[in-house]
Amino acid sequence: MRRIISFAGNVSPVIYALVAPLLLLSQNLMVALCYRWQGVRLEADAWFWLLPLRRLAEMPGLTAPQAALVFVVGFVVAWLLAALSFRRATWSGRGWRLSAFAIFPALQLIVVAVLAIMPRSAEARVTRADALDLAQVLEGVLAGVAILVAAVLISALTLGAYGWGLFVATPFVVGMTTGFIVNRRAPLSTARTMSHVLAAGALGGLALLMLALEGFMCILLVAPLGLGAAALGGVFGRSIAMLGHGGRKPLMSVAVLPMLFVLEASMPPATPIDTDESIDIAASPDTVWQAITSEEPIGLSPGLPGMSGLAYPLRSRLVGEGVGATRLGVFSTGTAVERVTKWRPGRELGFTVLAQPAAMEEMSPYRHLHTPHLTGYVVTGDSRYVLTRLPTGGTRLTFQAQTVLRIDPIAYWEPIAWWAFHLNVRRVLRSAKLQAEHHSL
Repeated sequence: MRRIISFAGNVSPVIYALVAPLLLLSQNLMVALCYRWQGVRLEADAWFWLLPLRRLAEMPGLTAPQAALVFVVGFVVAWLLAALSFRRATWSGRGWRLSAFAIFPALQLIVVAVLAIMPRSAEARVTRADALDLAQVLEGVLAGVAILVAAVLISALTLGAYGWGLFVATPFVVGMTTGFIVNRRAPLSTARTMSHVLAAGALGGLALLMLALEGFMCILLVAPLGLGAAALGGVFGRSIAMLGHGGRKPLMSVAVLPMLFVLEASMPPATPIDTDESIDIAASPDTVWQAITSEEPIGLSPGLPGMSGLAYPLRSRLVGEGVGATRLGVFSTGTAVERVTKWRPGRELGFTVLAQPAAMEEMSPYRHLHTPHLTGYVVTGDSRYVLTRLPTGGTRLTFQAQTVLRIDPIAYWEPIAWWAFHLNVRRVLRSAKLQAEHHSL
């Protein structure tokens, strides 16, 4: 088994041409079997052959544990393909770096096609000794990618835990593992170690995107925190390797992560964030009341929240009047169902959120992602509009809301969440101002 997953040795073009396509097709076979087990018809179009996991992500009835199992098997296949591609490159005497991209869906097809026809190099640019060093580096980078993907599968998809374990401890362990592996035989400089650690983080993010586990914007938002923790871990891993007696103890630290995930899942965070924004409107309270209870769409641009995929309001609609009426808030990601709790025309409109849509729409090559954090981790409760008559005859419109953030570390995520809430609320208030002042002319 060790030889199968090893990057040592070489593979002839004939063996590679026979085995690599079988590994590629095994992913399509796995998805087809999932469809058959679920009794769902599979459409074997071009997307199915190019990105089989995209078709899996679209399968009705697919649970998070089932998706996690399939993604784990898919990553094992990707690792085998990377090892096989590296050994095929060793036979040619070039193309080692290309083999690193054999773990990614779609890119795998290009890697296999190029390596399958690559001839033996008369004057290899990289010596065999350098190739062994490169194999060690690639093993370290792919080990970091594997830990990152496995952590998301366990913490996010299986346990639904988003906190210090996933966003800080996991990148630290990834950095330490990569830093240790790439330095255990021959020491590298701190700068080179950091480059490999950051490469592991970047490739891990790409793997999460291509494996339909996360979207581009979520990866981008967490990148500063994750890469910082990975860099610190890389320094520790390099130091342990430089001591020369670390053995495999740094790699055993991976076993701590599941226990940390389970602990965080049993004690989820719940941090309240209060929103309180006001705007002065040159219109009477009655006119402003008509604006906030009308069904007119919000015509202003959503700005950065919309561009980044975060949910933003489009319009609202009241079903009935008075306390107990239903208010439907239409967002870019779906419709929020709200119950009116306070109804004082021209003075106050209060409501509580009964059900809300996803917090954002992921940027991804897939139309559907199994990402639990899209729902239930940013929860809005009681909200209200307060209308105050000004001495000038105008109205001060105030919007207040209580939101609970269920993601750690709160010191990192709270400013991001507050920024998104602030921009969305200011957009709603400006829209009400434009509507009210227009109708008061």
